Amino acid sequence: MAKMDNEFPVREEYPLDAEEFSAPCEEAEFRPPDPALEDSRPVGTDYEMPDSSLEFTPPGLGGGAVLPSRRRRHRWKRLLLVAAGCLLLTAAWLIPSADHEPLLPGPLLPSSVPAASIAPQPSSEPVPELTPEPTAEPVPISNVPVITTDFFCFSHEHHARVRMDNIGSLHSVQVTVRDKVLDKQVYDHSLTDDEIASGVFELPVLSTGDFYMENMQAYDEISAWPEFEMTVSARYENETGDGEDTLTITREADFELGFGLSYMRSDSNWSEVIPSDSFYIQPWEEIDELHYVINDPEAVRDPLTISVDLSWNGRHAEPAEYEELLEKSEYNIVDPDTGESTPHVGYTSELVLRRPVWMPEEGTLHVCIVQYLASTGEQWVREYDFDYPQHYDWES
Repeated sequence: MAKMDNEFPVREEYPLDAEEFSAPCEEAEFRPPDPALEDSRPVGTDYEMPDSSLEFTPPGLGGGAVLPSRRRRHRWKRLLLVAAGCLLLTAAWLIPSADHEPLLPGPLLPSSVPAASIAPQPSSEPVPELTPEPTAEPVPISNVPVITTDFFCFSHEHHARVRMDNIGSLHSVQVTVRDKVLDKQVYDHSLTDDEIASGVFELPVLSTGDFYMENMQAYDEISAWPEFEMTVSARYENETGDGEDTLTITREADFELGFGLSYMRSDSNWSEVIPSDSFYIQPWEEIDELHYVINDPEAVRDPLTISVDLSWNGRHAEPAEYEELLEKSEYNIVDPDTGESTPHVGYTSELVLRRPVWMPEEGTLHVCIVQYLASTGEQWVREYDFDYPQHYDWES
């Protein structure tokens, strides 16, 4: 679009009047003031002092009309032209067209206020008071001793342990094992101060077989077998400190599988399964669901897994040298109350080691059997030396 003079007026050029820009009068030239006339009005006629009566008269009301100069008239004319151009531009902007919507001023939006400058408003909800955590009251330590027991058996072989804790007020501990069938005492022991202070006391191995042999006639008369029961009785100072209280624990033995090593001599042939001149591991009870591992105690994690290691002079038998056999047993079970006999057939799982050629015909075998106790959750280790002869010595 071409720029029009009426949109942007060009400044007009006018010749200047000589009377407006004539040379200054001689009186207007600067002359240094006379010190004597410092406070007098300046000499010259270019400035006439106004009449004192008209000092505050508004312009145009004084002595005669004041006509604007020609230059001032031209200035006003330019200002009017500029104002008219602004009005035209504003009108053109506000008139809607076919392609544009009318632009109208919208509502003023409040300026965003920084979050940090907004003062938090006080909450009307009451602020709960913080309650200090209650201080736990110290629990007084009881002077009652803590006593636990382990009592288990491998067939006839019985083992027992007594564990003691908080023994500061403990005065005495008595351990007794009796046979319930004959109501006879099998073992009795009063713990010494050193045994109590150690915290653990292990009883010697007790055998129902040995006790049966000692009282065979009494048991045969009633067709019975010994049954052991253990009792632990402890006396300790009471809470008031003016007497004694008694703590008593009575329990029967927990059953566990027992295992043993035997040797079938070269001149023996009584077994239809176990070969002569061989070593064999078998449980003391009739069971056919055993899992034997060779020198692997870490694999023993249940009562039916057994680790076996047989060695001579430091050399251990290899897993390939062993074999597992299942031996059948047939016998009659007699009811002691009615005397009725019932046939029975059972099977027992056994681990067999035929004597290797690197073992002598007679010597000492080192045995290590590891099993898992169901009653205590611990590994039970049997480790001992076993002497074996090649032939049975009838003279000994």
